[in-house]
Amino acid sequence: MIGQTISHYRVLRKVGSGGMGVVYEAEDLKLHRRVALKFLTQGVAADSTALRRFEREAQAASALNHPNICTIYEVEEYDRQPLIVMELLEGESLKERIRKGPIPIEELLDFGIQISDALEAAQIKGIIHRDIKPGNIVVVGRGRVKILDFGLAKMLSRPLVEDEIEEESLTHEGVIPGTTAYMSPEQVKGEEIDGRSDLFSLGVVLYELATGQRPFAKKNRVLTMDAILNARPALPTTLDQMLPAELDQIINKCLDKDRNLRYQHASELRCDLQQLKRELESASQRTPGVAYKGVLPARSGPDRLAVHPSPPRIVQRWGWKSIISAGIFVGTIVAVLAFLHTHRATALTERDTIVLADFDNKTGDPVFDDTLKQALVVDLEQSPFLNVLSDRKVSAILGLMGRSPDQSVAGEVARELCQRAGSKALLAGSISALGSDYVIGLNAIDCASGEALVKQQVEARGKEDVLKALGNAATVTRIKLGESLVSVQKFATPIEEATTASLEALKAYSMGRRAFFRDGVVAAVPFNQRAVELDPNFAMAYSALAIIYFDLGQTTRAVENATKAFQLRERVSERERYRISAAYYSYVTGELDKSIQTL
Repeated sequence: MIGQTISHYRVLRKVGSGGMGVVYEAEDLKLHRRVALKFLTQGVAADSTALRRFEREAQAASALNHPNICTIYEVEEYDRQPLIVMELLEGESLKERIRKGPIPIEELLDFGIQISDALEAAQIKGIIHRDIKPGNIVVVGRGRVKILDFGLAKMLSRPLVEDEIEEESLTHEGVIPGTTAYMSPEQVKGEEIDGRSDLFSLGVVLYELATGQRPFAKKNRVLTMDAILNARPALPTTLDQMLPAELDQIINKCLDKDRNLRYQHASELRCDLQQLKRELESASQRTPGVAYKGVLPARSGPDRLAVHPSPPRIVQRWGWKSIISAGIFVGTIVAVLAFLHTHRATALTERDTIVLADFDNKTGDPVFDDTLKQALVVDLEQSPFLNVLSDRKVSAILGLMGRSPDQSVAGEVARELCQRAGSKALLAGSISALGSDYVIGLNAIDCASGEALVKQQVEARGKEDVLKALGNAATVTRIKLGESLVSVQKFATPIEEATTASLEALKAYSMGRRAFFRDGVVAAVPFNQRAVELDPNFAMAYSALAIIYFDLGQTTRAVENATKAFQLRERVSERERYRISAAYYSYVTGELDKSIQTL
């Protein structure tokens, strides 16, 4: 095999082999890049059902374009044997990292955030990994992790293979799918699984990263499966007292044997990990002497400090007065929590409407003005469950309030508008800078009572990731407001795909919408023209120009822009696709009946 040319790939060396197949490093002779070629084992390749499943899974996995997922380039065939052409990764697996000892807490949290972000992208697409484990996660570059074999574990029709009988470690481009120690209870029982199974497996990985031990691993497979179904592992903090107690809570929620009590979506897990990371960093800055694993050396003796989100406390002996005081304090907390639980705000129904407040831009960067609100509108309008109050209705209600249509919809003005509209919830967003990163918040409150319905906060690593991070926050918000996970998965085109990946282009488009409603169609033209200059594939900007030119009687330009938008209609959300198609049938083909049907 070495030295042979397969299609336009020249095989350079063997990387490894396992239960799924053999992996080679190869050179792409067309694009002059190094790739990995994964050949299926002969037994699997001979199974026609497995082959069909393999093609279907490979196609689905290839749609996962995410920085923390190993990219699948294409599926080829050589000598009647299918193979996957995929990204070649250079680095070490988490399995290799764990052999060197437990991972420092700040690195553990960073890895967990990246992995859960990748799992979220897969969940939205309806793809399950089924074999999340340290050997399937590679650390490349400076702290960036990538998950291998996404969506491909399902192709094996035979029983899952054990990690202990791996022929070679496929820590770069391929690993054996299925390892008992990382299975979820529903996998062990042979039940139908969903994305929550991957979150259980990730909980096992986080436990191992923190402690160096697997929570359920026993002497043999049968005992391990029994432990997964029935045993409760020791808390990570009992194995390493320098770990934060909040990590126990996060991992325990991942490892709940009842999938309905686990994290329901990967974005929820990511948010909790991000919050813990920020709190640890904040605590470390407030108290430089605070020690936690991997950052500062631990103090010895009874005054050793433990890190918590609140300022660290000193461990000391408890007298009877302290015990009574603690009992009163705990009783008070329990009563408060019980009150909050019984009086918590209810989720929305399909009959409720929500008002979007203007984004609170704390960065000072004008590129975010109006832009993020417009992006959020695009995301939420995909939902068949949520009803966002339209710009026209907002302007009309502002007029009834005796305010200008340009009035900022924020604070008490936003809440009064929400109450006048009879809407259920007010959704307010904010963005602030954190060094070179950004923190994005989404808060939904009940318009009548002022009670919090949803509080969401995510981080973006640089300006180019802001739209993606906002989309992640919007997805979680939709679920917490009452929309089903099935609906979110079906109607969840990422913001950067549904509109544009360019913040500048989206800003120009949002300014065009504002000018359209405030100053008329002519004023909106230059903004939308600027939007398509910045992003020539911005379908909705072309559609806006088509409507404007049609209103101005410039039919030729209307047809040109409607046609361009129609050609790009696969790059938008389903709702926008209908709008673009209706305009095309009306302005270009003259099929008014078809336009009406589409609308």
